[in-house]
Amino acid sequence: MRAFIHPTAIVEESVVLGDYSKVWHFCHIRKGANIEKDCSIGRDCYVDSDVKIGEGTRIQNGVSIYNGIEIQKYVFVGPHVVFTNDMFPRAGSKKWVISSTSLQTGASIGAGAIIRCGVKIGSFAMVGAGALITKDISPFTLATGFPARSISRICACGRKRFDLLDKEWRPVFDCCYEYLSEEVVRLAGEIASHAM
Repeated sequence: MRAFIHPTAIVEESVVLGDYSKVWHFCHIRKGANIEKDCSIGRDCYVDSDVKIGEGTRIQNGVSIYNGIEIQKYVFVGPHVVFTNDMFPRAGSKKWVISSTSLQTGASIGAGAIIRCGVKIGSFAMVGAGALITKDISPFTLATGFPARSISRICACGRKRFDLLDKEWRPVFDCCYEYLSEEVVRLAGEIASHAM
């Protein structure tokens, strides 16, 4: 199935939209953006030029994805999350430098979170709603607060929490099979076996 583009959306030339992807009301997708298959870009979103959004990703309403932000597979970005891409913003700057941000496979960002540029949010990490992220978040970790700090380890679906130093922690439990697709659970297991 071809991608769906709502009539009110602006999709510039040379944008790649994968099969089954949806671009909803009043979005603006800039030239050269690459949105892989089965993605959803919610109402009032902006995707900058040359941004790549990985397969199965969900971007909720009112999010701007600027150049320099990398979004891997199966990432969830909640409504009105704020990203930045400039560590030293000034109008009229002669030497603007983009600071990259990476949202790795399976990461979830809660509604209204603020993500400072230059950070990496690890695979299957979860950022609480309204959090301010100023540092990297390790894979399979829950971070909350303003500014945020890591508060626990989590399984792939995020429903089981463990002390950060718990030796019994595992990335995949029965709950993960109930809440996540087989493909996502398989990815979580692969990532955990290489990263942990």
